[in-house]
Amino acid sequence: MPVTLDRLPFDILFYIASSLQFDDIIHLGHTCRQLRLLLNESTLCRRAIEGHVPHSKEAKLAQGGAITYGEALQSVYDRREAFSNAYPFSARIAGHGSAFTYRQGVLCILHGNIIRFSDVHSSSGFSELDLSTIISSLPVSPSGSSNNEPKISLLHYSDDIIAVHYERKGRPNNSRILAISTREHPPKGKRVIKDIPLESSYKLFSRHTASYLYYGTYTGMGDHGHHEWEIQGVSLDEAHSLSKRSRPLQLEEFFGTDIGSTIAFEIHNGYFYALSNQTSFDVEELDWTSFYHCIRFPLERPVSEALDINTRIYRRQHSEGPIHDSWTDLTLQVDECTNKLVIVESRREWQNGSSRQLRTFYTSEIKFAPEGSSSTPSDDRSPAAGAADAPLLPADDLLTTLVDSSNNPHYAPPQPRYARHTHPEFGPQGGNTRSFILARTKFRAYNFSCSSFIDLVEDERCCANPSNPLAGPCLRLRIGSRRPAPRVPEEWSMHDKVTLAREQSISAPLLEGDESYRYSQIKMWPPPASTCPCSEKLHRILNPKLPSGFSHNKTITGVVDERSFVYMIRPGKSYSGGDDNALGTIVVVSFNREKRIPNSQMSRIDSTTCFQDEMEDQVSQSHWMWKAGQFAACRKRTCR
Repeated sequence: MPVTLDRLPFDILFYIASSLQFDDIIHLGHTCRQLRLLLNESTLCRRAIEGHVPHSKEAKLAQGGAITYGEALQSVYDRREAFSNAYPFSARIAGHGSAFTYRQGVLCILHGNIIRFSDVHSSSGFSELDLSTIISSLPVSPSGSSNNEPKISLLHYSDDIIAVHYERKGRPNNSRILAISTREHPPKGKRVIKDIPLESSYKLFSRHTASYLYYGTYTGMGDHGHHEWEIQGVSLDEAHSLSKRSRPLQLEEFFGTDIGSTIAFEIHNGYFYALSNQTSFDVEELDWTSFYHCIRFPLERPVSEALDINTRIYRRQHSEGPIHDSWTDLTLQVDECTNKLVIVESRREWQNGSSRQLRTFYTSEIKFAPEGSSSTPSDDRSPAAGAADAPLLPADDLLTTLVDSSNNPHYAPPQPRYARHTHPEFGPQGGNTRSFILARTKFRAYNFSCSSFIDLVEDERCCANPSNPLAGPCLRLRIGSRRPAPRVPEEWSMHDKVTLAREQSISAPLLEGDESYRYSQIKMWPPPASTCPCSEKLHRILNPKLPSGFSHNKTITGVVDERSFVYMIRPGKSYSGGDDNALGTIVVVSFNREKRIPNSQMSRIDSTTCFQDEMEDQVSQSHWMWKAGQFAACRKRTCR
């Protein structure tokens, strides 16, 4: 009598499950009730969490005892499946404001002089912070007019601290950054942790932790006559002091001006990171290779001597084809398995001379030279810069004879494109999948944790109504994903392998040692409003009404992480100006099961009122949540 998996001794089943991929552990538990009970054992769940996602939020909650390892395992799987299959757990209108920021699961909405805070992953309501008292206590320059209305913007949220930019137009500039505690009981009773006067706010950004705040402006001047980024840091508590510097840290020869497309800044694991995908200010007529330029320094030591610099992280060969720069997105994301930062870049290219543009998502590792080494770490095929006086040039290329002292060429031999670092928008069978032009794509991002891209698009075909030509297109999510494909037995014939790849949209490994991937069909969500009652409700939530006359003139900004997508839709700017404080509607789409987490880090603010949800009938119209049996209810049109 053959021994089945569910009859194996638990020790053997434990070692079998420990060697599986994260998703396969869950899938194995779905095959029968006995295996589900066995695989839900706490020791195995802990092994899976610590082996695959030890640095995820769920792992930290399980380590702290807030949830079990079984709940952590299921939670990670659920959010990844919901994201990659374009089927969120909830969607709601979170409120109205002139600006918002979303990070660490906390949504901050600015409305006038009031900031509202909420943990979007718990069932807690909003907390409110009125900035009027703080603003009235700020000094006003004698030569500046106090009649000018102050301008407030949200810069960054992290670790119960919101960084706010305050500016009142006048001479001299009265611009400053306010680091404000959002805790119920702020440290030493001080709501404003730090008040940082600014000399300039040109292209201002900030990043911070609980101990340090770093901000940058594009105000430095290099020897080449171009502006460069200047970075300054301040301590937010007495235990982490910073020595006062006479000049900010200038990122020399660090090119790029647009955060999110050519550069990215991030704080991670005690370091400040700066990343660029540019190699020069000017277009080089003779150039072969593009590199990423990455700089980092420890938060407690922002000095030139402490900089780690790598200017030769391989990016691409120019011969791979032109790039449509308007589609380029550049981010730094954290790997939940290794806790390392990963470069994630989206590029739309005319690959290898093709007349068709293709969008691809690329990931690259960040490496620096070992401590005490002066060379730049690089692949054996990418010698470090400065290894020779003369630049490395390709052999047997006639263009190399034209290089002279006026050129600054960059070159490294081509590197293999492994599938694990390259995610094309369309899989092997995705050639007929519908795509959207740039003007109809209002938001783009890539979720590294579940190998999925997400677009917010305007779909004019979704709910087209010939009787109402004024009805605008519908905002919908467009998501594509992939998963590692099962290994095909070597004894299979080539015909069988090709047939399987064609039927299941599996990419064949092009390089030895590479992996195959199964690509899902690109999905659109929500379904057309006519599909069922809850689809109609979702369309009202995702497409909130704008003031009359603005339906075809709107601005959309968004933020996405592993669990939620938050965006704001507001009237577009008019020629008359003065639209900075125009109110928009903030929509939250959550791929995480909503659950009140014990000992949540979201605390009340003592000086304000905590808002509960509006009246129940209003909530029901602005909040949709997935329920068990949802698909069957939608088919019967009994959903809500």
